[in-house]
Amino acid sequence: MNASSHHPVHVWDWSIRLFHWSLPLLLFLLWRSAGEDMDQHMLFAQLLLGLLLYRIIWGFIGTPYARFSHFIYHPGRIIGYLRASLTPHKPVYLSHNPLGGIMVLVMLATLLFQAGTGLFATDDIFYEGPLYRYVSGATVSWMTDWHKSWFYDGLLLIIGLHVLAIALYRLRGENLVKPMLTGHKEAPINRVADRLERHPQAFPWLRCMLSAALAAGTIWALFNAV
Repeated sequence: MNASSHHPVHVWDWSIRLFHWSLPLLLFLLWRSAGEDMDQHMLFAQLLLGLLLYRIIWGFIGTPYARFSHFIYHPGRIIGYLRASLTPHKPVYLSHNPLGGIMVLVMLATLLFQAGTGLFATDDIFYEGPLYRYVSGATVSWMTDWHKSWFYDGLLLIIGLHVLAIALYRLRGENLVKPMLTGHKEAPINRVADRLERHPQAFPWLRCMLSAALAAGTIWALFNAV
């Protein structure tokens, strides 16, 4: 195999792909059920929070390319990537590139903020979040306002930027959607800028089940045991 050949690498495990494609579906269902069917809205919110917690845990103990340590870079590396991206032969990353890593953190933080404020929100008529009674009225009012407005403004803006970035990378010859469908990414070996991990042959089911159990237990405690 010559230095410029494209080598398929297994990058995204099935749980990462399931997490990724579940997000737009859940966000749509949350938007549609808001103010219409709050029981469904709360169910979708629990699923979203559970997925977010799973992804955070998986970012520390999951498969190699899913770990935060693989795609969170020093600011100098990010600036270097920005400069290199303007060249005809920009570097290719198997996991998230330095800008993509920032987007992942921003997206996770934004979704957690949106879902977290809902835990304290109320419509002053029928619905109260599970943590409503543990904070002051002023805090409830602040949380409710942010929960209702942030989705339509900040969250939609971030989602739009994410879609725009995917389109721009596609125009430059890098398909980011296909690897998130198949799990495999084909990259020119001589231009790969991140670590080529020795991916385990067997999926780490024990760690996966532990991550899912921790996420599910936390959500159950938030919504039922407090």
